[in-house]
Amino acid sequence: MKSLGLESDLVSMTGLQRVETHADRIVVRTPSEPDYWFGNLVIFRHGRIDPAVQVAQSREDLPEARHVVLQWDAPGLEPDAAEAAALKTEGLEVERDDVLTLDGAPHGPPPPAGIVLRRIENDGDWAQVLALQLEVGLEEGHEDAAHRPFLARRYANARRQAEQGLGARFGAFDDDLLVADMGIVLGARLARFQTVATRASHRRRGLCAALLAQAGGWARARAPGAVLVIVAQSGSAAGRIYHRAGFGLAETILSAVRRPE
Repeated sequence: MKSLGLESDLVSMTGLQRVETHADRIVVRTPSEPDYWFGNLVIFRHGRIDPAVQVAQSREDLPEARHVVLQWDAPGLEPDAAEAAALKTEGLEVERDDVLTLDGAPHGPPPPAGIVLRRIENDGDWAQVLALQLEVGLEEGHEDAAHRPFLARRYANARRQAEQGLGARFGAFDDDLLVADMGIVLGARLARFQTVATRASHRRRGLCAALLAQAGGWARARAPGAVLVIVAQSGSAAGRIYHRAGFGLAETILSAVRRPE
């Protein structure tokens, strides 16, 4: 693939996805997570934005999906005025993400006094990961009835990856309470960071940066030549944290999303 970010997306779902390659597109399916939008999508292997045709192709390739996610293996792609109008006509929302990379190890502060960083390992740890992710999701406006089962599937798979040695998840604990967590998955030449969440009571204390250094150091020890990759919404506060940890902008990627009706 031309896009490092899209390649890292596939790395992050190692062992979970089915990838079907065609001359003009790549179809990605995650059978265990049919409602995970970015786990069930079509990547077009060129930079031509043709929303009506491409939505129809997505519907043909993924007939069970209630959503549509389109991506293009063309770093830096931007729709022109006509393409932007056509995307809107098809009910597609455009998302832009920065793909940030680092060849060395991330640098970050030590954890604050009283905070311990360690691997997420046992049933109790993973239950706290799910609870924290749900808490943050509800803060962001997700509805409990739909988001809880979605997260249960998401983190059951994250645990499966960790237990198979494909990656790891790290937590910041205040006594026995999980207050922040972050994951990472290793590939042949990339290591991709996964979602981070921080409890509201412990934000702005450097926990994300500390976990970034912890997870990055773990990956670097196991895959010294791997490029560390993290993806953040363009212009976001998270992106600024990653820049301070030593990451640099490698590319931007464009996605178009139609939410379930």
